[in-house]
Amino acid sequence: MEGKALKRWKSFRFWLVVVSMLICVNNYVGNDGANILLISLNPFLNAIAYLEPIRHSIFDYESAKFAIDSAVISVRFPAYVLHVGSFFLIGVVMDQMVWRWKFRQRLDR
Repeated sequence: MEGKALKRWKSFRFWLVVVSMLICVNNYVGNDGANILLISLNPFLNAIAYLEPIRHSIFDYESAKFAIDSAVISVRFPAYVLHVGSFFLIGVVMDQMVWRWKFRQRLDR
């Protein structure tokens, strides 16, 4: 049982989800008003955030009443779910790459 817990602490999945949740909390409390950490530094969300059918479910355009507020449009809950999910998937891919690299190292011995 101790091996599984230790393995979980060493995985990219765990740490990327923790970092993602911290970024989401940071955005939710208002420290990332322009959504730079939440949207712009996430490759998946940055790619889909401005596609027409998806952007209205991610951004809350009703909160920006004036054009001057357009830089600080708040995000909706699906943006947080997509952020955590994309970081989890990136972590899974990175864990698989590490596992394959370790497996090949064992085969080469």
